[in-house]
Amino acid sequence: MPFCISKDQTMDAPLVSAILQRWRTEEYPRLCRFYDYYMGNQDILRKRYSDPSKPCNHIVTNYCDNIVNNYTGYITGLPVTYKSQADMTDVQDVLNYNDVRTKDSELLRMALIYGKSYELHYIDEDGEERFDVLDARDGIPVYDNTIDQQLLYFIRFYPENTLREDSDYLVDVYTESAIDHYKSDSGWSVVTPMGSESHSFGQVPVTVFPLNADELPIFYKVMGLQDAYNTLLSGEVDDFEAFCDAYLVLQGVDADEEDVARMKEQRVLVIPEGATAEYLTKSISDTQIQNILQNLNDTIHKLANSPDFSQESFGVSSGIALRFRLLGFENAAGAIAANMVKALQKRIELICAIVNIKGTEALWRDMEIVIDRNIPVNDVETANMVNTLRGLVSDKTLLSQIPFVSDVDAELEAVQEQKAENIELYGFGDGTGGGDPDGAQSGGGADEQEER
Repeated sequence: MPFCISKDQTMDAPLVSAILQRWRTEEYPRLCRFYDYYMGNQDILRKRYSDPSKPCNHIVTNYCDNIVNNYTGYITGLPVTYKSQADMTDVQDVLNYNDVRTKDSELLRMALIYGKSYELHYIDEDGEERFDVLDARDGIPVYDNTIDQQLLYFIRFYPENTLREDSDYLVDVYTESAIDHYKSDSGWSVVTPMGSESHSFGQVPVTVFPLNADELPIFYKVMGLQDAYNTLLSGEVDDFEAFCDAYLVLQGVDADEEDVARMKEQRVLVIPEGATAEYLTKSISDTQIQNILQNLNDTIHKLANSPDFSQESFGVSSGIALRFRLLGFENAAGAIAANMVKALQKRIELICAIVNIKGTEALWRDMEIVIDRNIPVNDVETANMVNTLRGLVSDKTLLSQIPFVSDVDAELEAVQEQKAENIELYGFGDGTGGGDPDGAQSGGGADEQEER
């Protein structure tokens, strides 16, 4: 749940301390668990048996990482497009200066892992506007308690000395007009004001990107299934190792330890007539286990709306079939992209605030943000469609359907220039009529041709 206070409540040292202590107790453990599952530090790693001689494997098949990577690549695998009919050159310069493609991808990845992500804007030592993505465990947004929950403050904290485990923390509280600095002990019980400085953004200079209404990671629904898969797979390997260490049962044989050791070394069994020798093993139903693992795999992908791209059928699907198979994936990605566009619009608004101070008039509403999906395209199908619609649809619309044409207007100009060059090269016409490459003109008599 977000932290909400009254608009009239002043953010002072005691309130900062209270928020930090509550966040440390309630929110921090959840965020760490989400990050651990993404990194593969999952519950199976803490599996133990009371019998130390029993095989105990800890196998992690990290679906959480796979799901995050699938959504990150699908939504931001193609660069997010920032375009405008107005002159937004200064805004685009700021985006390029900050390596916006990398920042877009990182902003989404953090939201997929934690259910939310933050981006902090600031002015660097060279006077340039910068923005960087924060780890969700390093900041706390504070909203007002109205129905629309406007961002009132953002609390960022970091250790003063990273080499000391008990280091004090530096705390920055961002308001709509200033940055208030504090210092705190590691337990957040004593928070001391350390001064303040103003900023020029005109609002809290932080972009908040909630992945969904509940601020839960993309893999939240499958964490239990992830544990079940790891447990079953690890258990199967345990049983296989136990099978390899099976006991040899000798019946009707009078042998001491030296006899057994000698037979084991020489790999020969000397037993009297009527005696028997067999291994005592555990019966393992491999088919049943594989079926359960496959069912878990399918359920995980289904609940996460993340396709299993390892299936061979993905490589032979037609364009229509592929889009149909990605329908659930696209629906989930579309909702995420809508929230991301809203966050990126806030980024543009913060950039415009500084750009306008420098003398350029830029409106964030003039910037259109487009997030295209990184989906495989069948160029043959696209070409056939374009050729079929030629004459029924404008060339500009047809060119916009071709994936490798990024600037339709520039491509149309290039086509016209190429036609003009061909006419000049082959002598196709002279402005008074058509012609052919051999120079024979259509229309007109011999006198007209001689005059030419």
